[in-house]
Amino acid sequence: MSVPVIVIAQLRAALTPLIAASQQEAGCLRYQLHQSLDAPHGWMLHEEWASEDALIAHQQTPHFIAFVAQTRGWFARSAVRRYHLA
Repeated sequence: MSVPVIVIAQLRAALTPLIAASQQEAGCLRYQLHQSLDAPHGWMLHEEWASEDALIAHQQTPHFIAFVAQTRGWFARSAVRRYHLA
């Protein structure tokens, strides 16, 4: 199943300001977009935050809130997986 180019372009357009602003936040160690090699409709944001408080603060920023509002209903599913260094 291929994803229309317009959909990918819309997603990238929505993610560009989110990523740029998030990378400037205090406590942001990594904020990178990855696209699946096997499925072009598969995306992953790899985020690393200095602390739980930094992540919570990120989720309250205007750029994060705007992205969530803009993309509501765009994704068939999403999964949040949280890890810590072992």
